[in-house]
Amino acid sequence: MDPMERSRFGQRSGRPWGGGRYLSWLANLALLVATVVVVASGLVADRLDLNQVALHSQAGYLMAVLVVVHVVRHRRALLRPRQAGPRSSPGVVPASPGPGERTPTGVGSAPSPTAGSRFSRRVALAATAAGVAGAGVGWFGRAAAGPGVYEGGDPGLFYHRESSLGLIGLLSTVTDWGRAPDRYKRVDGPAELALPLLEVPYDMSVVDALARRRSRRAYADRALSASELAWIVHAATGITSADERRVAPSAGALFPIEVYVAAARVDGVPAGLYHVGVQDRVLDTVRSGSVSGDLVLAGLGQGFLGDAPAVLVLTGLFQRTRWKYRARYYRYVCWEAGHIAQNVYLAAEAAGLGACVVGAFVDSRLNGLLDIDGRAEAALGLIAVGPRR
Repeated sequence: MDPMERSRFGQRSGRPWGGGRYLSWLANLALLVATVVVVASGLVADRLDLNQVALHSQAGYLMAVLVVVHVVRHRRALLRPRQAGPRSSPGVVPASPGPGERTPTGVGSAPSPTAGSRFSRRVALAATAAGVAGAGVGWFGRAAAGPGVYEGGDPGLFYHRESSLGLIGLLSTVTDWGRAPDRYKRVDGPAELALPLLEVPYDMSVVDALARRRSRRAYADRALSASELAWIVHAATGITSADERRVAPSAGALFPIEVYVAAARVDGVPAGLYHVGVQDRVLDTVRSGSVSGDLVLAGLGQGFLGDAPAVLVLTGLFQRTRWKYRARYYRYVCWEAGHIAQNVYLAAEAAGLGACVVGAFVDSRLNGLLDIDGRAEAALGLIAVGPRR
């Protein structure tokens, strides 16, 4: 389009033609997208009780910046509302058209609102109202529209009913649910690291540890020592008797929970992902290099997972319990993950550390990071650990 055509187009449209118009359009579009992301991530964070969601906070900062840009670019409209009617030059009184004459259009005349623009505004207002109404209905009507208990909509309650004990259930336990797998998992990694000898210089009583226990998501800016990590790993997996009983209880002493350590800042331990070799008290390498960013992505953007010097990942190796307890095995496996998590909480409190359990994560991503299939063995939760701020 040549300059003359641009000028004529600008006269007809009543708007300037150039980079400023496109900049304003892009800023408004980005503001709309950022707003949608903030609202959506906020609803997800509230629904799943997420903490420190990076996507939500970053989109919020971007939205605030774009709001300022939008206000600055439209400051004249905000300070001086647009007047209805045609514009006139200072000191010039527009002449009234005579009989049969039409008001000339062109340079200096303001375009009158067309039916199309009025229709567009109405559509925009209607869409906004519908969106607000839909959000309100979705927010306040969640309980009324919840899934049925036993119609497949609530798998937790459905499983609870199907695994309940009764006469038929007890008779069905004679069926074969497979054989017991190995009691200890071994990972063939490029290297293994021996944990230091256990030192327990902590003298906090159980009463005090229970009273002070909190979920702590803020950590001091220092590395975790190898002895502190050894203490936390012992609280999760330590063997405490000659017959290989452990610090946490287990149905049938079958111990289906496996523990992995994602080390980011631990003295003497290179950054990487490790499997805990319980018998030998070693860390078997699963992946070399920091996986903090992967944990944040798997944890739905919860930033403190990337700040923690170490994150424990608890998985369930289900067949260890399934072969003996049949349909009730899943209950027991989840209980045992809870036992271990509480042990870690209390051990961290006694050592002056902070710990926080995370249950909201993308299962497939976390299972893939651990190189497990999500069926025979699956991730159950994460525990961030670090020096207390």
